[in-house]
Amino acid sequence: MKKRVSLITTVVFLLFLVLSACSGDDASQPSASPTTAEKVKIRLSTWAGADEAKELQAILDKLNAKSTRYEIVQDSNPAEYDTRLITQLSGDSGPDLFWISAQRAAQFSAEGALLDITDRLKGSSHPAGKTDDYYESSLQPFTHNGKIYGLPWLQQPVMMYVNKSLFDKAGIKYPDETWTWDQFLDAATKLTKDSSGKHAGEPGFDRNNIVQWGFTVNGWPPVQMFIWQNGGEVISEDLKSSPIDSPEAIRAFKFYADLIKGPVTPSQQIIRDRGFDQMFRNGQVAMFMGGAADNLDSTVENVQAYMVPAGPSGVRATFGDILGMGINAKTKHADAAFEALLDLTDAIHHWKIMPPRKSLADLKTLQELHPKKAHSLEAIIASMQYARPYRYFQNYPNWDNVFWTQLMDPIVNAGADPEQLIPKVKPLLENALK
Repeated sequence: MKKRVSLITTVVFLLFLVLSACSGDDASQPSASPTTAEKVKIRLSTWAGADEAKELQAILDKLNAKSTRYEIVQDSNPAEYDTRLITQLSGDSGPDLFWISAQRAAQFSAEGALLDITDRLKGSSHPAGKTDDYYESSLQPFTHNGKIYGLPWLQQPVMMYVNKSLFDKAGIKYPDETWTWDQFLDAATKLTKDSSGKHAGEPGFDRNNIVQWGFTVNGWPPVQMFIWQNGGEVISEDLKSSPIDSPEAIRAFKFYADLIKGPVTPSQQIIRDRGFDQMFRNGQVAMFMGGAADNLDSTVENVQAYMVPAGPSGVRATFGDILGMGINAKTKHADAAFEALLDLTDAIHHWKIMPPRKSLADLKTLQELHPKKAHSLEAIIASMQYARPYRYFQNYPNWDNVFWTQLMDPIVNAGADPEQLIPKVKPLLENALK
């Protein structure tokens, strides 16, 4: 679930940045080079849990042993990560490097909390420093006014995970590039069955005794995907309006709301009782949309990831979740931190899936790096071509809060009619854009 920082915390953070800027300190200036006899300690903050932090430490040990310039010291704690990071950055004890979501990257870049690395990248020959190798969308959240303030280490498109055994039993062909909403909904209907074996839409089907559902949704996957697939948008390119009342957007909202109402998806109460992805793992749901990094296709028998269906007119779009890393604008070791940033970013590109670099989007290379997901990689690579992040901007967290609490939560959890809500919510969203 999304972590939201309180408005008070954000305001305090902004005030501190303004005062810091007025002090005349220039954190963008390269720091003095360390002596060859002494490595600079670079503090790294991450949200990694215990297992992930252990894998990360193995990577750091290799980098530290190889480097004569730096020693990266890991500080990983997923609990209230954003709040803790903002508190640290608001003082003088903040980390030199830190993991950051696309949403926070856009915010921190605009607020001056991240070091501008544009010129350093231009002068670098490091593979991870070649900005033209990155998918354009992956760099968007780290770019502000033409300057780059960080690097992405992962862009995972939303994929459609399919239980092929359930498809085989129903005599349905696996998804392919011809699938649009119609084929998807038809398959979901045929894959939904009650305790007597009757399918949704079949005479005598009992929607009160369903034992298998074709799909599942609980606010995830994001409705924005379906709006993009139908040619709509929720935030205009100039960041001045929220066109959620366009015919394209309204049709997508209604399609999403109809999915939630069932019967091809379980009720929200059943999802809460049994577990969202757990129902897919247990074979109670046939299709599930999750990130490319999910392990559903490597831990559940006969499961494979496919591209999500296109919109009614064939428009392809999927949400691409972007994660990355930046340098504290107030670091005292900017040069060493930049060197560590490049080395660690490249290492994570070879650890996580999907790396946001076109040169690494090679089937054979990825099969060697991720053998357990080998059968899904072709679709994942193809999905990178049309994966999109949200249209992040400095005040995006507030806009997103309105979008969820006033629009999506009532649709998902109260069965509200999108057409009745949209005229009321649109002004609130556009006020948040101001």
